[in-house]
Order: sequence, then structure tokens, then C-alpha cells
Amino acid sequence: MEVSEGFYHNVRAHFPYFQSNKKHPVFFENAGGSQVPAVVIDAISNYMRDSYVQLGAAYELSKEATKMLADTHSFLKIFMNAEVVGEVVLGPSTSQLVANLSASYAGILSPGDEIVVQEANHEANAGPWVKLAKRGGFSLKFWKINPQSFESSIDDLIKLLSPSTKIVAVTHVSNILGEILDLEKLVKVVKEEVGDRVRVVADGVAYAPHRAIDVMKWGVDWYVFSTYKVYGPHMSALFGTFDAFDEVKDEGPNHFFVPSSDFSYKFELGGASHEGSAGILALSHYLKALAAMKHRNTYTAIGFDRQVVEAAFAAITQLEQPLQHTLLGFLKSKPDVVIIGLSSSQARIRVPTISFVHKTKSSTEIVKHIEKAGIATRNGNMYAYRLVTALVEQGALFGNSIDDGVVRISMVHYNTPHEVSLLMDCLDKIL
Repeated sequence: MEVSEGFYHNVRAHFPYFQSNKKHPVFFENAGGSQVPAVVIDAISNYMRDSYVQLGAAYELSKEATKMLADTHSFLKIFMNAEVVGEVVLGPSTSQLVANLSASYAGILSPGDEIVVQEANHEANAGPWVKLAKRGGFSLKFWKINPQSFESSIDDLIKLLSPSTKIVAVTHVSNILGEILDLEKLVKVVKEEVGDRVRVVADGVAYAPHRAIDVMKWGVDWYVFSTYKVYGPHMSALFGTFDAFDEVKDEGPNHFFVPSSDFSYKFELGGASHEGSAGILALSHYLKALAAMKHRNTYTAIGFDRQVVEAAFAAITQLEQPLQHTLLGFLKSKPDVVIIGLSSSQARIRVPTISFVHKTKSSTEIVKHIEKAGIATRNGNMYAYRLVTALVEQGALFGNSIDDGVVRISMVHYNTPHEVSLLMDCLDKIL
């Protein structure tokens, strides 16, 4: 589990936020949005300086810009392992992309159809489906959490399924609980119970910064994540299988004359941010650098492929694991602290998004204490409003309100053991 200090140092050298001449707080608010490597910043700046033109024209600069956007889609297909199974759409946020997707199903679903929504979802993948059910008169069921174990049991999900189930909306990792859902198993179970026409829509926002996305392996119909939480610009990406896109191809939100066969363009209303797309594409260089750091420059001379993605995220997991293990061990040693989520630090079942409450102190009080020590974090419901409401109503948060919520410490691979030590020293004084 031991990772050299030099490994962390080499990673942080890619991020301007961590330059020694800057007096920024220790950053443990990564689940809200990560820091960005210099290569992404430079790509956005260079595009706006040198290539800021419209797409699709005959002049050379427009051709280059058009190719850049196509290359960004190709990069994301490799990143998500989607090359042979589906298409990828770009958008401004996960919330917007899921809202557009749910609206597309308004003309597809029929009276009597059912939608199942996981209670532990971020509202981005809950609210649009709830609204769709209300407006369309479709049946809505919630896959509820166990407030004692903090689990969403697949057995409980099975009880909700029926031949009328058409949409199952889940979160791959809760942005509060940190638990990794066995998405491959879930998809298999849902398809076996209902049939191939049911669509599983997975929110991967809290998963994507920590583990390699593999939509082909999981068999999921729709998968969405936010690039600004994965070291990129404030955008998002939605994968859909060819069958899933084909089902809604005539319902895409873009203009009526955009061919429905062009899935990406049909669902990119007004077009994707060009400069943002240039930044997303530049993430390929950072991932190659990460892979090379772990494997002693093996990946520096080759092109970007799936092997690079998997090597980069193996490095990410290796860097994160000591941080997760140490902080969870510290919190478990405090008798008045309750970890909201799994207390295990196994990389197979959780990521280092760690939430907790105190039996007598409010989450707001604890976070103010942390911030005074120069550490950035937060408390609240983190837009997992339905989840936190359920935990408050069941007494799992010891009287905390929905807005007070939980204390969330969200770490990623560029955080360090030293930063975790600073946090624990700070928490020791209040917990």
C-alpha cells in the first residue's frame, strides 16, 4: 500500500494549483470539481487564441476545428471503452444531458410503463425521471437505501421490477456514500428480469475520477459523467449504445433538419463547447503521463489507446488507496463519529469520497473548524437530496438537518499522505 513521496510530487507537478508560490488551501473538495492539469488549460487557451472558428466550413482552419471535435468524441469512446458498442454525446453538465435524455423518452414511453429511480442518486439522475413520470403519467418507483447499512440491495431492486419497467436510473458511486455499485451485475439482473428493452441509465460522475469506465464490459445502456470532475473543463459526456440511441434518434433535442442518424449532433443542442472539447482532448496527454509514471515511461512513445486508460487509472487507484485507508482508519477510531457509507477501505468496493457525521456536533461546525485550518471541504446534502432526506428521517444523521447534512472529505490521486495528516491533526481537536 506504500507509495513513494516522489510519485505524488510528480503527479502534482502537472497541476498549477499546487505550485509552491500559490497559497491555496489543501483541496479536499474534489467531488465538487477537480483541479485541472496545465496541459488542459493550455489546450483551451491555444484553441481560443489560434483556432476559434466555426465548424463545417471549407477553409483550412475550420477543417482543423472540425477534426478536433471529432477527435474529442473518439478520445471519449476510448476513455469509456465505447468504440464498438455505441456513441458519445458532449454537453455542459450531467444534469443537462440527463434532462435532455429523459425528455427524449417522453415520446417513447407508453401509459402503464414504469420508471425505477435509485434513492441514493445525485439529483441529476433522479429529478429528470421523476418529472418525466409526473408529466407523462408513468409509474414511478424508488429503489430505497437501507439506513442502517447504507446499502442499496439488488435484491430490493428486483422486487420493484416488472414487465412494465422501461427505465432504471442508478448511480455507479454515490457522491456521499462512496460505495461502488456492481454495475455489471445490476445490468445483468435487470435484463434477465425484464428483458433487453429496459434501459439502465447510470450516473458515473463520482466513479469516473477514480476508476476506468468500461461500458462495453458492464453492458449498460446509458452512462454519463462530468469531465470537470475528471481533471477537465466544465462539460460532460453521455454514452449510449447503438440500440439505445436508435430508440430515441427522432427525439433528439437539436434542430429538426439535423439528421437523426448523426446521434452525437442530434443530441448536442447548439453544439458542444469547442474550446472545452479541446481541453477534454488534451486529457489524453495527462493520462499518458500518468501511465508512464507508473510503468517507467512504457507509454510515452505510443499513441493513446485503451491500454493507456487502464494503466493511468491503475496509477490513480494506487495513489488514492493509502489516503483512503488512513482517513477511514482515523475516523473509525473516534467513538462519536459515524461514517456514512462503507467503513471498509477496499479499492474494489469504494472510492475516497468519505462522509461522516458526529453524534453531538453539527456538520457545519466541523467544516468551519476545518476551513480555519486552511483546508477546503464542505458539508450539506451535495445534491443527493433524496438520499440525505431519507437518512435524516430515519435518524441516521443524529438530528442534523438536510442542509447541514454530512461532512464530506473527497480525495483524488493528487492529494497526499501529508495533507491527510494535516486534516487528521485538525479533526483531532474537534472530534
